[in-house]
Amino acid sequence: MSLGGEGEPRREPGETPGASFSAGDERRDGRSRLSPLLLLFAALLLVLLVVAGLLLWRSLGDNLSGTSVTRDSIDSGPEPRVRLTNGAGQVLVEGVEGLDSVEYEVTKYAMGPDPAAAKREASEVPVDLSRQDSTFVLETAGGRGTGADFALRVPAGGAVEVESSAGDVEVSGLSGEVKVLAEAGDVTVRSAGSDVKVAAPQGDVVIDDVSTETGQVELEVGSGDVALRDLIVGTLEASVEAGSVTLSGRFSGSGRIFVETGAITANLPPEDTRELTLETNVGQVIRETPSQDEGHPENKEGS
Repeated sequence: MSLGGEGEPRREPGETPGASFSAGDERRDGRSRLSPLLLLFAALLLVLLVVAGLLLWRSLGDNLSGTSVTRDSIDSGPEPRVRLTNGAGQVLVEGVEGLDSVEYEVTKYAMGPDPAAAKREASEVPVDLSRQDSTFVLETAGGRGTGADFALRVPAGGAVEVESSAGDVEVSGLSGEVKVLAEAGDVTVRSAGSDVKVAAPQGDVVIDDVSTETGQVELEVGSGDVALRDLIVGTLEASVEAGSVTLSGRFSGSGRIFVETGAITANLPPEDTRELTLETNVGQVIRETPSQDEGHPENKEGS
């Protein structure tokens, strides 16, 4: 009996001494060979991500935008005339009772290769204010990649004329004349108390709550839908090349609506359209009689 044999590991038949250790050594050697490869792969992946980020930043650099806001007011009296000429951007004009000045906020924007440059370009978008006789004139002359959004508060007795190259225009709460030319954009006029004239070659038009018994509403629309609601006018003249016209609420006055291609839907009491001519070249004229609740909401409680 050998005492030294008790410390030797048990071997299977045919197994050579040291064989149990060679597999572990091979695994350690494999891991040692894989570690540099993993490190190399991770480094290459990091480089690719950095390069891709730089390429993306450069490709989007010209599309980064910046803004700059300008606010001011002008003493105008209760019945000013305001003319606004804008390039690209939204225009909002609100008539305010008791106001004796024209207040305006202009949000100018521009594109640049980085946010700081874009903001600097935006601050340099010119906004010119002048006075021509009794008319206050606001103008912007932005170039490529620039524009301005206008928000005006005007005395309710004022009149406004807006010319916009691209962007929606909304005017509300004025008892003076409203004129809008929107080359490309929707036009909304609400709560007007005098003549309304709108030209919209490309865009929808909404005229809501106009009360001027001797005044005129004149609309020229290229491609777009028209919604007319609650109009008390002397005459209404509307011409639409392609789009639908919907009349609702109440209508008082005379006039003509002509649509070249599209439908006219008059959801009005029959007596409201006796002096209003509705014509389409290609399309239908649909006359609907509203329910009592729709036609006379103010009498709902007592009906």
